[in-house]
Amino acid sequence: MYNYQRLKELFEKFLSGNLNALEQHELDHWYAQSEDKTFFEENPQYHQADIRDKLLGSIHEELGIGTAHRSLLTIRIRIVHYWIAASLLVFFLTGLAVYHWYGKIGAEGQQQIGAEAVMPARDQALIRLADGQIVDLDRLKPGAMLRVGNCNVIKNRDGQVEYVAASSNLSQAVINQIETPKGGTINLKLPDGTEVTLNAGSTLRFSQDLASQEIRRVELIGEGLFHVSKLMENGHKKRFIVHTVEQDVEVLGTIFNIQAYAGEMLTKTALVEGSVVVKYQRENRTVKLKPGYQAIWDSNKKDVDVEPFDNTIQLDWIHGDFVFENESLKTVLDKVSRWYNVDIKYEKSYPDVTFYGSVSRKNSLADVLELLKKTSNITFRVTMSSQGEKTLIVE
Repeated sequence: MYNYQRLKELFEKFLSGNLNALEQHELDHWYAQSEDKTFFEENPQYHQADIRDKLLGSIHEELGIGTAHRSLLTIRIRIVHYWIAASLLVFFLTGLAVYHWYGKIGAEGQQQIGAEAVMPARDQALIRLADGQIVDLDRLKPGAMLRVGNCNVIKNRDGQVEYVAASSNLSQAVINQIETPKGGTINLKLPDGTEVTLNAGSTLRFSQDLASQEIRRVELIGEGLFHVSKLMENGHKKRFIVHTVEQDVEVLGTIFNIQAYAGEMLTKTALVEGSVVVKYQRENRTVKLKPGYQAIWDSNKKDVDVEPFDNTIQLDWIHGDFVFENESLKTVLDKVSRWYNVDIKYEKSYPDVTFYGSVSRKNSLADVLELLKKTSNITFRVTMSSQGEKTLIVE
């Protein structure tokens, strides 16, 4: 379940016009990912028609619907995204009666499929530019190069996507946003040489003039492993800051993992090598980490814990495994949902069930479910809609 207090903050900021770009994306991301309608049932004031109209208006503005001089491909993509976004908003905001009606239609249109048919995440991502243009990196073949703004984007033979400066004219910074969908990951090399691996369902935002910035700044929603390059200027190391909704992580050159998915209560920063300073903006608190330690911020308690972490567990996704160590069913299935691009539906609740074990992320969903069944009495089934959307049902 999402942090409802955080959602209220986002809605209030949206209505007052005070959402920044990262918070706006967090709210959009919640619409796209969540199937939890309880928030609207408990907060009916957000069902009002004027709020719905304002949200729809923001989608028009963000996607630039109606802007001239776009390529046919870009316009088509935008129209598709517009209708997806508009459908999601109608689905969430038009009231419980319509919700129940559509829910029945959706249920009747589901067919059961075998979990072995649900494949794991693969390399896939897109680049979203500030002017609304979209570049599908899936279509970029290994060894190919594409000009994006002031950089050439190259897909190396090992699948890494690398930014290489193609122009010395950096008077106008070009903002890039890399997005991995559920079921997708990507390995990046940023313009300053920093390497980032993004987990499924994540977004990284940065400027193409990153290397020339006095303080290098990027924004993250989701999860990413950073290997920050060391850059010198006037005899001093240049700082690198990763901004998330809850914190800023400041480094000079190091390796660390940040887990900061939209709507989740816990934000985790795990330091593998080097040194980082984690700053929590709202509470005016600062934590300095040593290698092998992680800072866990709880947005409900407004407090942070610093504790050692196990690489094999915290970085299991980098090593290609699922490793569960006393993890709740919800935590496990949140990871499964992102990795296999399936929605989760609970027909029963299992609050006291925890899981231990490991399984390769390269395997199909069936192997993961088999592991979960061995340590509990829970059964699962997978359905697929006529549109190809898959749902994992917890029985």
